[in-house]
Amino acid sequence: MDSLQRDRFELLSAYIDGEVTAAERHQVQDLLSKDPDMQRLHARLMKLRQGLQQLSVPIGETTAPETAQQVFSKIDRRRSHKVFIWGGAAIAALFVGAVSGVFSGNRSFLPQLASSPEPEVVSEPLMISANQPVIKIPKAAVSPSEKLVEPSIINREVNQDELN
Repeated sequence: MDSLQRDRFELLSAYIDGEVTAAERHQVQDLLSKDPDMQRLHARLMKLRQGLQQLSVPIGETTAPETAQQVFSKIDRRRSHKVFIWGGAAIAALFVGAVSGVFSGNRSFLPQLASSPEPEVVSEPLMISANQPVIKIPKAAVSPSEKLVEPSIINREVNQDELN
């Protein structure tokens, strides 16, 4: 569609909608009387307009408060449905626990607790040795306050004194 045809289409649409000036209205009427393409386009647009006007607008079946009430009632049903599911699961777990307790090997219904034997405490006499320790305690090799001197230097000094 070239720009001339597009402009004519827009002008004709505005004419049908009643949105043209007096000069544009005379121009469209002149084109409709002389141009067969413009006449066909006008007929198609008028047919389309009639078809759209004949379409029925759907009427709302329920009002807004009724719709809101339906939504909230559906939410409440979902909540109660979840409660029933969780309640059923809890009852099933209790039933399984009761059946496993009844059919277990031990017929006692008293609770059983685990127990461990207490180890025997063997008492040994306590030995204290004040003057003679049981384990020999090593003495420190060098005290940290003494300066370290290389033995080769000491030997040289001694040898020089002996020579004099």
